[in-house]
Amino acid sequence: MDLRQIDCFLEVAHELHFGRASRNLFLAQSSVSESIKSLEREVGGPLFDRTSRRVSLTPLGVSFRLGVDPATAALRKTLEECQHQARGEAAVLRVGFLGGGLYELTLPLMAKVTEVLHGVTIEWVELTLTDQFQAVADGTVDAAFLRLPLGHDDVVAGDSVFVDGRKLIVPVGHRLEHTDLVDPEELAHEALPSVPDDPQALPWTVFHFPRFTPHGHPIRRGPVVRTVRECLAAVESGAAVVVMCSRSQSYYSNPGVRYLNIDLPPVPTAMVRRRSDNRQAILDLEICARSVAGTRVAA
Repeated sequence: MDLRQIDCFLEVAHELHFGRASRNLFLAQSSVSESIKSLEREVGGPLFDRTSRRVSLTPLGVSFRLGVDPATAALRKTLEECQHQARGEAAVLRVGFLGGGLYELTLPLMAKVTEVLHGVTIEWVELTLTDQFQAVADGTVDAAFLRLPLGHDDVVAGDSVFVDGRKLIVPVGHRLEHTDLVDPEELAHEALPSVPDDPQALPWTVFHFPRFTPHGHPIRRGPVVRTVRECLAAVESGAAVVVMCSRSQSYYSNPGVRYLNIDLPPVPTAMVRRRSDNRQAILDLEICARSVAGTRVAA
């Protein structure tokens, strides 16, 4: 088994089309097919069901993908780090964030990283509502500071760095604008933005963009959004209201909206990494984050 076989398998598993996978890999389709057949012989069974109309993963293929995808990403990251080290260059950790990320803790974290992670530099990568967990799982970023709960099977979260209260964001002039503490049942009379369907991210979506109130009353679906700023644009235009963490109030100031307290459970933020990625630099990054934060709660 070699990396070329794994690359071919993962690309076909992603595209579910041998022709597209071959083009993406800059290989002949016959080479990709032969690599898959060779891999299947080594594994001991078929990884794909192939018909004239469609390609799909077999149960064995699903299991194989769950194992090799994160392991391959970790192997490539290790190779990349060793290449940097061999050239005498600083290792780079690509760290994702959503919205305001770590907010007021960002600069203290960078100072701590400089003190503790010698020879490591941080490259910050802004993620979206739709790719935040997948970006960690597929190695686009090495780790990310994200709001919980988790939204992917191949990632794990460390201890909470901080915990935020929740705010309901409404447009200026909204009927609830002067409410001291909004009852979440009021959401039955509102629309919340929608995010593209992703079964893996369902626990996260249900928590942050619920379709029902705590008592089970339906909440209308508003416009589809992929970024925090798109959420705020939907609010300002009057198309929806949105629930966000309380720290967003100071980060996303906007004269067209109002931030209201809402009686919903707080949301923790934690560092998320690939389940199989136990590189010391990643573990040290989490330790640095916890040391500068403790567990802070913002109302």
